[in-house]
Amino acid sequence: MIPCPIQADFPAEQSSLYIEKGSADPPESENLVEFHLLYSGQLHSHGGRQEKHAIRRVLHGQLRQLWNTHPNLRELAEGYGRAAYIDEIRGMDNPAALSEADARQKGFADISSRWNRNGFDFLPLVTKKLCLRCNLEILFLRREEKNFVLQDGDIDGRIKTLFDGLRMINSKDELPVGAVPEQGENPFFCLLEDDTLISEIRVKTGPLLMLPGVATIDKHDVYLQIDVRLNATQRVANAWAFD
Repeated sequence: MIPCPIQADFPAEQSSLYIEKGSADPPESENLVEFHLLYSGQLHSHGGRQEKHAIRRVLHGQLRQLWNTHPNLRELAEGYGRAAYIDEIRGMDNPAALSEADARQKGFADISSRWNRNGFDFLPLVTKKLCLRCNLEILFLRREEKNFVLQDGDIDGRIKTLFDGLRMINSKDELPVGAVPEQGENPFFCLLEDDTLISEIRVKTGPLLMLPGVATIDKHDVYLQIDVRLNATQRVANAWAFD
């Protein structure tokens, strides 16, 4: 990714905006999907595998809700589920009807089985096969007087920790030792197959005063609002061609 100059809308000690161009083409206005992901809690510079997976778990529940409520994603999952069910009942007499909810769950299982990593069936939303274009705009609130995104010529290490938490793993070394899917984590929903699929990232920083429901906060606490904008570069019906 090629960094662009920092732009400040407010005094530097209060807020700064960092823009970085990714390797993917920018999203277009047609067929645009927009949603928001939230994260609050600890975020360390160059966080370890435990922290990155904790971020995945927080975002997993939000992305699962997205797949279950967004019309296009529901339709996509149900289509794969019905196709899988046809294979299951082939040769059976009077098979039971398949509900939309059951078709969706079968679709999730069928799609995610293709992304198995160390016992986890991941279901990434932005993939090379689906050819999605993805922009991220992140509001990054943290407990510091100087909210610079660049530190010593490099992007804040906490942003790098976040990016790893947004994508599925590539090897077991990225998971905590002994990690297995918990209840409700099969499949395991995540945003990205790979962070090279991001078109553009905008990070705006500001001071974190308090976190909801928390009496005190420390220097590692953050609040993140991740605004996601994406669309497919080709028709979804033809784009998710796994085989």
